[in-house]
Amino acid sequence: MGIYLKIFWQSLVLSFAEIRAAKLRSFLSLLGITIGILCIISVRTAVNSLEINIQSAFASLGNDVLYVQKWSWILGDDRDYPWWKFINRPITNRRELEQLQQKLKGAEAVCILYFAGGTTVIADDQIAEGTQILGASYDYNKIKEMEFTDGRYFTPAEAANSQPVAIIGATVAESLFANKGTPEGKQIKINGVKVTVIGVLKKQGSDMFGFTADNNVIVPFSFMSMFVNMNSLDNDPLLAITPKKGVPIEELKYEVKGAMRSIRKLSPYQDDNFAINQVSVFAEGIASVLSIVNIAGLFIGSFSILVGAFGIANIMFVSVQERVYQIGIKKALGARKIYILIEFLLEAVILCMLGGLMGLGAVILLFKGLSWAVAHSGSDFKFYITAKNIIVGISISVVTGVIAGIIPAWSAANMKPVDAIRGEVSDLFKSFLGIFRKATVTVGSDGDD
Repeated sequence: MGIYLKIFWQSLVLSFAEIRAAKLRSFLSLLGITIGILCIISVRTAVNSLEINIQSAFASLGNDVLYVQKWSWILGDDRDYPWWKFINRPITNRRELEQLQQKLKGAEAVCILYFAGGTTVIADDQIAEGTQILGASYDYNKIKEMEFTDGRYFTPAEAANSQPVAIIGATVAESLFANKGTPEGKQIKINGVKVTVIGVLKKQGSDMFGFTADNNVIVPFSFMSMFVNMNSLDNDPLLAITPKKGVPIEELKYEVKGAMRSIRKLSPYQDDNFAINQVSVFAEGIASVLSIVNIAGLFIGSFSILVGAFGIANIMFVSVQERVYQIGIKKALGARKIYILIEFLLEAVILCMLGGLMGLGAVILLFKGLSWAVAHSGSDFKFYITAKNIIVGISISVVTGVIAGIIPAWSAANMKPVDAIRGEVSDLFKSFLGIFRKATVTVGSDGDD
């Protein structure tokens, strides 16, 4: 083990000596590795950050929730389904809600939801415009976790008996009751209908898609008909269903499908006249697109790394040529081929790792700056530089070093001691040196420094 540590230390010292001896050549060679790592890891970091933020946004909507309604969110198998059949499908209703609650054995909670956007809410002389009204049955608090700063959730009686009560989001509370004490117990008007506030939700902020519960007013679903035309053809209430602990979501999906077909009395030969949607289908679709972006980043970065690899190989050939006499002396004193090979191979790897670490440092600085800019723009988007991406960057550097250094190291290890002491190199070595000097675009006129 001691001899390998000695070789490693010697290679490290010689690597820095090479950089000092030909600063411009070394800098340009390392710059290719740096830019390549910067391109690859930057793209991976951006894509991974986007995936994490998307998953976080979708998780807030419920990854383990099934939504039954008449429209499909993604056409998929329904691509050839006539549009007029979608329109003619029946909408979900409270009767179906009650039947599903009785039939589904694998469901933890079943509730019905209806969204009415762009509504104006009034409290005394204050107005909250563009508010979204959500009508929900009692089990909604089991579907969506809610935190209150004031008040409480609906009682079963309030939810079932069309009671004029409401839970308001933080933004609505700020708009209507700023500096007026607690909103609990106070009245608001929704489309002219008086409603009593029984709870205020904790501020959540908006996700990367701009969705927020802070601008919501939640009322019992049974009360929605007081100010919304529930018979409109544009209506599409959702039945939201979550599985019991230990019940796979796909298993529940099949159970829901069978129950809905039974409730709507569909024969085995009839198509479904409802859709079962999941938020996760969006995440899967976006993930496939982002994987293409990742590949594109790898492809672009690979060109820069290839150029850097040729530069490192050229440095290593020059290093071998300058140390031919030392190689001859070492071999004459009994140094084995493997030690010579490892010495030069480690030197190439260390040079590439220096370039890779410079690239990773540039990635960290880049995303620190982007995080600062995004935070000051008011967005909740976050960048994540993961340990996996750092390991990928270092691994690429190591592999590039091995590839760039293997031929020079092999040539050094296979030199004949007598020829090396005389300062002579083989014709094959000269041929390799010529090829790499012509191929690299990073050496230029400073190549003989």
